[in-house]
Amino acid sequence: MTDRQEDNGYAPLHGRVSDRMAHLDIDDSSTENDLTSGMTDATEVTLAPEEIDAEKLATEMQLRCRLLLNELEQFQAHLKKQRKEHTVELRTFRSGLQAEMKLIDKLVKKDGSSSKTVHSLRSSNFQFYASVWSTAKSCHSLTALSRKYYWDPTSRTTNINGQISQHGTTKHRCYSAVADVVCQDGLEWVKVSSNTEKRIIWDLAKAGWVGDSDSEEWEEEEDDDDEKEGLLKQVEHLVKAAKATRVRYRHPQVRLVLPRISSTPRAKEVGMVLQKIRNMGVIVQTSEHVPEEPVFEDVLSNLVQDRFDTFSEILNMDCTVLLAFASDLSHGRVEPQDWHNKMIQRQRTMESEEQLLPSSLWPACDGRKLVCTREAAVRMQEIVATIGTVSEKRRTELLIDLNHDTQLSPSERHSEFQKLSDYTIPATWRLPIEVVDIDLPAALKELPPIAKTIAENLSDINSSVIIYGWMSGRTTISSNRAVAKEIEGTIEENRGEGDEMVGPDVWLCSTTRSLVGKEKERRGGVREGDR
Repeated sequence: MTDRQEDNGYAPLHGRVSDRMAHLDIDDSSTENDLTSGMTDATEVTLAPEEIDAEKLATEMQLRCRLLLNELEQFQAHLKKQRKEHTVELRTFRSGLQAEMKLIDKLVKKDGSSSKTVHSLRSSNFQFYASVWSTAKSCHSLTALSRKYYWDPTSRTTNINGQISQHGTTKHRCYSAVADVVCQDGLEWVKVSSNTEKRIIWDLAKAGWVGDSDSEEWEEEEDDDDEKEGLLKQVEHLVKAAKATRVRYRHPQVRLVLPRISSTPRAKEVGMVLQKIRNMGVIVQTSEHVPEEPVFEDVLSNLVQDRFDTFSEILNMDCTVLLAFASDLSHGRVEPQDWHNKMIQRQRTMESEEQLLPSSLWPACDGRKLVCTREAAVRMQEIVATIGTVSEKRRTELLIDLNHDTQLSPSERHSEFQKLSDYTIPATWRLPIEVVDIDLPAALKELPPIAKTIAENLSDINSSVIIYGWMSGRTTISSNRAVAKEIEGTIEENRGEGDEMVGPDVWLCSTTRSLVGKEKERRGGVREGDR
C-alpha cells in the first residue's frame, strides 16, 4: 500500500467539485458523515463495506473523475492556444488519472453492489489525484504534475532546471523522487500526501519506531535511507533531489501538503515526524491551511502565468528584443513577397497565431522603466539602417533616442508609434528606452570571478547586455536562448561546493522576430546574426 492508497474509507467531497455535484442532484452530505469522520482525524471511524451504498459511492467517484479529466482537458486546450503545450508536463498525471477512471468503470460494470467492489473503490488512488489537482489549482506558473527527478549521491554535478544527463548510464545507483506539483516556474516542488495519522504510525511501527521514539533518539538518528519508511523517506528523497537541482541558480523549495493531518497531531510520534520534516527546510501545510479548492475558470490564467512578478523594476532589453519591437512582423499582417526567406515566412505564420508583443513582451514590460546598453542600441540601429523598411526605421527612432535628436515627449512617441502598429499599444509601455553606458572592467570587479570567463566567451554586444544586467541586478529580457543557456551552464559547471552564487536574471520570450527588410538587401544576404 502506498501513500496514495488508504484503507480507511473514501474521503469526503469538498470544494468546488462538490458544488458542481449539487447541481446534478447528488447529495454528498451523507457521504461525508457515513464514509469518514473527518479529513484530519487520525482515528477515523470506518463503516464496514456492507454498510456503504456502493452504487452511490461509484457514481460519485465516476462523476468526480470525469470533472477532473474535463478540467485537465480545458487546461491543455488553453496551453495549446497560448502555444505553451510543451512547457507543462502533464502526461504522467493524465495517464494515471485515466487508468483510475477505467478501473472505476470496470468495477461498476462488474458488480457495483458487492462488498469487494466497495473495498476496491475505497482503495482507489483517485482521491490522491483529486488532492494533487486541487493543490495545483491554488498554485502559480505550473510546469509539471507528477514529475520524477533523479540524483546521484556520489556526484557533485548539479541538475540544471531539473535536467540530468544520462542518469541511466551512471555506474552508481541513481535515486529518484516525485514532485506531485511543480510550480513557481520550477522553483517550488509540492508533495501531496493523503496519509492519516494512523498510516504514519503504521509506517513507523513497520520501521520499529513506535513505542521507543523519544525526541533525543530522533535527533541523534543517523541519515540511513534503509531505516526510514513512508512519508518521511519520500520527503527526504525529494529534498535530496531538490538539493541536487538548481532552477535559475537556486534550489527549489519543497512544500508538503497534508490535507488529512492536523497541525497538532494526537499522536506524539506523528508530531515528531512533522518536526523532522520541517527541520529539513520543508514547508509543511496541514489541513487547517489547505485552501478551499478554487473554481477552475477563476485560476486558469494563474496556472500559465509568466514570472513577471519576479522581474526587477527596471528591465534591461537586449538587441533581439529591440529588433522585435521595431520589426514589421511584430505589428500586424505583412503581405507575403517572393523574396521572403523561410525564416520570414515562418515568423509571419507565428505572428498570426500568437502576436508576440500583445501576448508576451508588452505584458512583461507592464509599466516598468526600460533600458538598454549603448552597444545594443548602436548595433540595433546599424541593422535597421542597413536592411530596415521605412516603418522599421521610424519605429527605431521612436524606441531609442540614441543621440537625443528627436524632440518628442513620451506621449508623443506613444502616439506616433501607435500609427505604425495594428495592435493597441498599452498606455503603460514607457518610451523611449533609455540608453545606458557600462564600464565593463569595473563591472566585472563587482561580480564573481566566473563573470570574466563568461564575458570573454560572448560577443561585445552580448557581453555588455549580460554583464550590465548581472551587475545592476536587473532582469534582462531576451530571445537569445543559446546565450542564456550557455551562461547558466558555465556558472553551474564552475560552482564550488556550498557556493550559492546567483547568475544574471534572464527572461526568455517565447520567440524572436527579424526585420522584414527590403528586397535588395534581403536578396543580398545581409545578416542580422551578430546581436
